[in-house]
Amino acid sequence: MSVAHAAQIPPAPAVAVTDQPRTWARHIIGGGQSQERCPAWCTSTHANDRRGNLDDLTHRGPETGMRVEMHLMGDSGPAAWPILNVTIAADPYSENPARRVPHAIIEPSVDDVIENVTPDELAAFIRNVRAHCDRLDRLHAQLVEARATH
Repeated sequence: MSVAHAAQIPPAPAVAVTDQPRTWARHIIGGGQSQERCPAWCTSTHANDRRGNLDDLTHRGPETGMRVEMHLMGDSGPAAWPILNVTIAADPYSENPARRVPHAIIEPSVDDVIENVTPDELAAFIRNVRAHCDRLDRLHAQLVEARATH
């Protein structure tokens, strides 16, 4: 079991790739080569994409997320645990046409992934998170009141 602490740890700074070539050659397993061009929003280094299957390529933008301080079972100290990470991605050679266009990937927590999120679906997710924060504000007020009368 893990215990989360309310203190938010500042998000890791976004890493922008400025020195990497935005057009590059890719060797395809099984033969052939493709010339790849990154979209303007792509911040991937593609260091591991220079050789691979055609459909293994994913362009990813910077992540937006937050981290909370957690004490994980068996660990002696707190760890910065990422939650609500969201990034833009596109898989240009995917068999699924919806994945070929830019879409969002939401990671509510480590090992939890909501893929292929459209702009409308991301807007709905954001509304739901805001509504949940409103409920958390009400819960916080109840907690303050409960402690004051304890």
